[in-house]
Amino acid sequence: MQIGFDISQTCESKSGTGFFADQMIRSVAKIDEKNQYTLFPWFYDYRPKTVGNCTKIERPNFHEAVIDEFNDTQKEIKQLDIVHSNNYRFPVGMTAKKVVTIYDVCFMDHPEYTTEANRLFCYKGTLDSMMFADKIIAISEYTRQRLEHFFPSVPKDKIEVILLGNRDTLLKEKEDMHILEKFHLEKDAYFLSVGTIEPRKNYGTLLNAYKRYKESIKGYKKLCIAGGYGWMQENFYQDIADMGLEQDVIVTGYVSDLELSNLYRNCFAFMYPTWYEGFGLPVLEAMNFGKPVITSNVTSIPEITGDAALLVDPGNVDQFTESMLLLEKDGEKRSELSSKGFQRTKLFSWEKAAWQLLQIYEEIVL
Repeated sequence: MQIGFDISQTCESKSGTGFFADQMIRSVAKIDEKNQYTLFPWFYDYRPKTVGNCTKIERPNFHEAVIDEFNDTQKEIKQLDIVHSNNYRFPVGMTAKKVVTIYDVCFMDHPEYTTEANRLFCYKGTLDSMMFADKIIAISEYTRQRLEHFFPSVPKDKIEVILLGNRDTLLKEKEDMHILEKFHLEKDAYFLSVGTIEPRKNYGTLLNAYKRYKESIKGYKKLCIAGGYGWMQENFYQDIADMGLEQDVIVTGYVSDLELSNLYRNCFAFMYPTWYEGFGLPVLEAMNFGKPVITSNVTSIPEITGDAALLVDPGNVDQFTESMLLLEKDGEKRSELSSKGFQRTKLFSWEKAAWQLLQIYEEIVL
């Protein structure tokens, strides 16, 4: 088979979509030496400037192509049997079979969490994909259920669930204590949260919970939020200042894998107060480092954690504060969650995900 694969989201500061495309195609490359792959750093109207930073696969059956026009007049497009989109863009203008990854439908469930422009963009790509794609990849059972809810006339067998894998590459990053010094942190002396600063991540609840925690215990730990600025949170840094937390809440901005690895490795516990997730990859990453997790009992999160985390109501500040204090006071509970969380990560495999994807490719071409 000749397969075109969208890697456009891997070219700049990666978020969930970029990590999916990067880890998936790397895993496919490890197990598939037969099929031919064309990687697209540009995908339709999304044209990142830093093409040189995109995921690179050094295998004989992989090559990269920068295409101006995505239609069958282009040699690289005309020869494809399958084209796989990973960025809410539906592949049009070509006769190849079409596979689309859909991460979540938060823009439909909670339109207040995003901008009008982003909402309309995601809706159009999702609608076209649900109507005309040959296969839809949902990254959790929850996402599949929401797609079936919003698009009840679409055949259920068009949607396949492929759970994300466990990113073991983070464990292999070297330990560098200078990173903690850079962010004014100390080992085991901070709670960590990872994710883009946007309304969906519910950092307002986290800040309020942290403030109550700080007021409830002597020798309190700091809070580190590792993530770049997204949208609709223009007053976030002012909110921290207004709460008198400037010295205690560290906001790192976007971090490299080396920095992220060291932040996970050295934190006391991990917190993820999200309102909504298609999967929730940082939860899995934190458990992979053996860290106890406090997170929200909503959407796809319980699919990841099972009973291996403290699951709380994302709107309940007191529950988050109580969970933080529990981990401070109950070392046995903290150790139990660390062990159970690490064991839980073994259920998630990028290799398994890659085999599932290859099976889907073969089914739609035959």
